[in-house]
Amino acid sequence: MEELKFGTDGVRAIADGRLEEAAYNLGRAVRGNVVLGRDTRVSGERLAYIFSQGAADAGARVTYVGIMPTAGVAYLTKSRGADFGVVISASHNPPEYNGIKVFSSNGTKPDEEEENRLGAALRERFERKNAPLTLVADAGAREEYINFLCSAGERLDGMDLALDCANGAASVIAPEVFARLGANIRAVGVNTGGADINEGCGALHVDSLKRRCPGKFDVYMAFDGDSDRLMALDGEGNILDGDRIMYIIAALTMQKGEKIPCAVGTVLSNGGTEEAFGKLGVKFLRAKVGDKYVKRLMDGCGAPMGGEQSGHVILSKYAGTGDGILTAVVLTSLLKGKSAQEFSYPLYPQYEESVAVSDKSVAASPEVAALVQKWTARGVRVLVRPSGTEPKIRLMTECADAVFAKAAMEELKNAL
Repeated sequence: MEELKFGTDGVRAIADGRLEEAAYNLGRAVRGNVVLGRDTRVSGERLAYIFSQGAADAGARVTYVGIMPTAGVAYLTKSRGADFGVVISASHNPPEYNGIKVFSSNGTKPDEEEENRLGAALRERFERKNAPLTLVADAGAREEYINFLCSAGERLDGMDLALDCANGAASVIAPEVFARLGANIRAVGVNTGGADINEGCGALHVDSLKRRCPGKFDVYMAFDGDSDRLMALDGEGNILDGDRIMYIIAALTMQKGEKIPCAVGTVLSNGGTEEAFGKLGVKFLRAKVGDKYVKRLMDGCGAPMGGEQSGHVILSKYAGTGDGILTAVVLTSLLKGKSAQEFSYPLYPQYEESVAVSDKSVAASPEVAALVQKWTARGVRVLVRPSGTEPKIRLMTECADAVFAKAAMEELKNAL
């Protein structure tokens, strides 16, 4: 069985004995004061307990905030002056998965040195001490986070909003936030039992949200299981992915007189997005896929916003990590009295597929490299990326000429 590894989003796998061991080992790797939360998954409570036992054996003190969005744990870690924040979550993955995400004291992802230390802890064989375990429940944490989210927005009286909470952590936060801001809301996907988290709902199924919320809404918004993503639909049902959401926020922020010198997307961001930002006078930079890399590039160039097509958006004015509910609050506050359709822009034809392989090193083969060079010379933007978690190669082709983009995709798939 493949060894679990600590990556950009911590460790993630089917919730079995391996993951329970990883939870204990990561507990042994933390120190000082730790804020711990989880999404709604059935396995979450047990993994939280096992992690906490590991932390107790390491001499750490755990404050348990229960069901809480990933970004909520990051926020509370910083606001409480904790040494670590930990979230038991598998984000957008199916219910049978779970994972452990870790935040540093400033509420951001660990740096590479810390990441390597945590990864090494997964391979340790710790002797279990069974130290006395006292979980300190923080009943005020949810209210503090809700107040923070409300403070980032404006009154939304008269706006009609549809919310899909993915049967995940947003269920206990998002409806309350938008109700307090005065919006008329219809919330679906608000089960907290965990058995159906992300199942046919949430950010991965935003295209079906208009059908699942009949009626007329100004914006339809969908979060994923741990609520660090936001995907949306405008009033006509057109999809607003992370890049489009960033563009709307940038355009409306600049209309208010604020300057945005640059914004950060990823190598997957459509060329049309880059052109649209350029017309605003905003330099659009591309990071590697992964919100950790987006944040690093933002810090390096001073960008106030960055994100991914998948719906991770980081707004550095408010937070150091992606927060789906925060992004939704800022987006709707700016859109009040306006239509999201006003901010549409054309995209280049772009195709994405994943190819199952027995050996991911085939992505670097001479044959694949030659095809990339061939189609790049013909004006096709090509990406070939080994998956970090699955035995697959991710492909993306993009070109103003759809015929070229499709042909490049077919040749690359056949080669792999």
